[in-house]
Amino acid sequence: MKENLYEGKIEELLSEMPIDEKIAQLGSVWVYELFENGRLSVDKMKELIGNGIGEITRLSASGLPPKDNAHLANEIQKFLKENTRPGIPAIFHEECLNGYMAK
Repeated sequence: MKENLYEGKIEELLSEMPIDEKIAQLGSVWVYELFENGRLSVDKMKELIGNGIGEITRLSASGLPPKDNAHLANEIQKFLKENTRPGIPAIFHEECLNGYMAK
């Protein structure tokens, strides 16, 4: 049986995470909550997902075309990976994600 290469890393990460970061991984925000004046806001991201987040939902509610939504998702993931202590990317939830966003 193949050994899980991430098991030790996951346990280590979880042991280092304070409770507020663990709780943040159970949470979700709508993508529009991260906007200010029609644009993605670093200040809003610091406020709402500064400890990380488990899920970002309603990406298509941004009103952007698919290519721009992909860039938006990448910017949010980059923020989470580079500006939160655990650096865990979020799951994006959208009913049409597997077809609409996959192109």
